[in-house]
Amino acid sequence: MSKNKKILALLISKIINESEFKLKREIVKTTLRLTCLEDTHVPDLMTRVRILPSVAVVGQKERVVRPTGGNVTLTLYVKYLPTVSETLYESLVSLSKKIKSLPGVEVVSVVTVDGRSVLFKGEKIVI
Repeated sequence: MSKNKKILALLISKIINESEFKLKREIVKTTLRLTCLEDTHVPDLMTRVRILPSVAVVGQKERVVRPTGGNVTLTLYVKYLPTVSETLYESLVSLSKKIKSLPGVEVVSVVTVDGRSVLFKGEKIVI
């Protein structure tokens, strides 16, 4: 009887792992540093990032830095699902360009990916 249970468990796990409902790629967790115009409303900006395609979660990592008479610096963590056809670098650039196109955003730089600092060809990814 236990042999049949093992075979059944193996078949079920194989079906689940090959399921059409399983994600083809893992969700990527990244930290981004945004430089924005001084009058940027951070909650509205975060809402706009949340509704971008492929974005799953957005949150503030640190307090907003608002120097007098200067640009706003905002550090966000973003969890997103890259497309299957993109490399990690391509997906980071694509996400950064989407965020940079939002009102008030001037510069997007990638700080970390999955908790590790990230460089591409020895340089930071800055869009």
